[in-house]
Amino acid sequence: MLAYIDMLEHRAKWLGYLGLLPFAAGLVGLALIAPGSELVMSGVHGYGAVILTFVGAIHWGRAMASNDAALMTWSVLPSLVAWISLLLKPEFGLPVLILSFLSLNFFDQQQYQDAAWFRPLRFRLTAGVTILLTISWLLGLPEV
Repeated sequence: MLAYIDMLEHRAKWLGYLGLLPFAAGLVGLALIAPGSELVMSGVHGYGAVILTFVGAIHWGRAMASNDAALMTWSVLPSLVAWISLLLKPEFGLPVLILSFLSLNFFDQQQYQDAAWFRPLRFRLTAGVTILLTISWLLGLPEV
């Protein structure tokens, strides 16, 4: 059983960090290749919405496993917020996503008290996502 948990942790780390690559690519695109590009900003915004939905969906699986209806509600809220953010221009939608990632991480840190490896991973991934989104947002803001 311990070997399976080690494999799960290892795979979760690799997949989680690989999931940061589109955020980093968007940042590089905005910083070096196409500053202020609406296409790149929309790509970063869309990917952020997808990932927020994905992270929220973790709670759907936990709700099914534990018959906890409250967790099922929490699993859907990030999707709704992500969708609402997509109705906004990236300059307004990205801050919504950033605050949502931070809020969801705070909730997750309370939920996963018994998951010794998962909590630090979630924290690091949230830090990476929010830093990359914040810098992309700043780079993509229209000049005033």
